[in-house]
Amino acid sequence: MGASDEHRQHPRHDAPGGVTLILRPERGDDQEPLELLCRDLSRTGLGVRFPHSIPPDTDVELWVHLPEPGAGTLHLFGTVAWCAAPLGQWRAGIALNLERGDGAGWEARFAPGVAS
Repeated sequence: MGASDEHRQHPRHDAPGGVTLILRPERGDDQEPLELLCRDLSRTGLGVRFPHSIPPDTDVELWVHLPEPGAGTLHLFGTVAWCAAPLGQWRAGIALNLERGDGAGWEARFAPGVAS
C-alpha cells in the first residue's frame, strides 16, 4: 500500500465516462470557470487534471454533471487538498464539503447498495 493510500478515508473509484466538471475558485467571481477532466472520485473527494498549478487550501465551487439518466448536475463546494505535476501534467485533489450545496446528494450516491 502506497503512502497516499494510507491517508484515504473512503475508497476511490474511476470516474465514469461522461462526467463533466466545472470549477471556479469560491472567492473568484471575476475568474472564468474551468472545465476539468475528473480522474477519480470518492464519497469525500475528487481527483482532477488541471491546466496549471492551483494552491492547496484554495476554496472552490464545482458543478458536476453526472451522465446517468436523471442524475443532473450537482453544485458542490470543496477545498484543494494537494496539487502536483507528476510526469509534467498538473493534477489536484479536491476535498468536498458535504455540508454545503448538494453535498448530501453526492454523499447519498456512495451509500451501501447504491451504484456509484
